[in-house]
Amino acid sequence: MKSLKIRQATVADVVPLSGLIRRTIRVSNSMDYDQKSIDMLCAIFEPEPVAERIENELILLCFMGTELVGTVGLRDDYLRSMFVGPEYQGRGLGKMLVARIEEKARQKAIPELMLHSSLTAREFYLALGYEFVELQSYPEGPFVLMRKPLQ
Repeated sequence: MKSLKIRQATVADVVPLSGLIRRTIRVSNSMDYDQKSIDMLCAIFEPEPVAERIENELILLCFMGTELVGTVGLRDDYLRSMFVGPEYQGRGLGKMLVARIEEKARQKAIPELMLHSSLTAREFYLALGYEFVELQSYPEGPFVLMRKPLQ
């Protein structure tokens, strides 16, 4: 496996970041969400909204060599938008990205992280110590509100 590099996203990363997220949603979430939900989720991650997120959140990018393979964000006390490219899932990259953003949250003295998990990723987050809070319904489909104390 090529060397991994993690760095903070900049506006120059908008197009590849948007592409990675939308491709991952279309491939990885297709078993748990209908096409309308997939299309609505992908619209949230078009380049313009992604650019706004880069301005308002801490977004980390993971590269394998020069290829963007994953991302995770932190906004206030929420872990946001953790995605690993479908061909790189199951290699520990998601676990590493979550650990990195949890460390950033601890550095900001955030006592507990919250997140909205897709149905697809619910078991992944449970394995990392996140607890189920409640199932929530949005126009884009159902999501699982989860939390994890960071002591």
